[in-house]
Amino acid sequence: MTKDGMIFAMLPAPFLLGFVIRFGLPYVNQLLEKTLSFSIVPWYSMADAALVSLTPMFLGMVSAFILLEERDEGTGLYYQITPVEGYSYLVARVGFPMIWGFLSSLAAVLLLGISQTPFLDILIAAVISTILGTAIAMMVVSFADNKVEGLAISKLSGLIFIGLVAEWFAPAPYAYIGGIFPTYWLGDIMKNGAGILAVSAGLVTGVLWIALFTRRFLRRI
Repeated sequence: MTKDGMIFAMLPAPFLLGFVIRFGLPYVNQLLEKTLSFSIVPWYSMADAALVSLTPMFLGMVSAFILLEERDEGTGLYYQITPVEGYSYLVARVGFPMIWGFLSSLAAVLLLGISQTPFLDILIAAVISTILGTAIAMMVVSFADNKVEGLAISKLSGLIFIGLVAEWFAPAPYAYIGGIFPTYWLGDIMKNGAGILAVSAGLVTGVLWIALFTRRFLRRI
């Protein structure tokens, strides 16, 4: 990671975002209340949902870029004739970093979050966001042929936050269209609590995304 400044910068990026949320949003809220008599406090949980989502997402992108670099160098092909081929290779390159992504996600929200969300809800949201980060990593490597394409696809992956926006701003029943994105159910958990439907749907959609992109990646290699 230290060989590539862009990849290395992704490691502290979620915490930098957390500082902006923790100290920037309350200041903005004070200005709005003073000048417009309008408060953004009801949307604090949305900011924390974005933070808990982005942390594993950044780690997923790091894993994807490492996989693409190994593909560019040809080392990824050699791994396929060793005992760490296939799924074992993906566990090493994506699974282990996602453990760090899960812990970082919890730490970022617990230390820098601003919404008074219960710990259990944050914990479940971090699990779903970790699954989402894994899905993002597999999506990038399943479509990109090199790091340049991977960077473009990783930027497009920001579209998955449509689900998060839909949870707060789209009226029912149109909001449920965002349910195809795990971010929708993650946002529902951070906003309304860890209900059975939201937790189950978040886990199922995340796992389906991983299975879809992992199958495509393994076919390609």
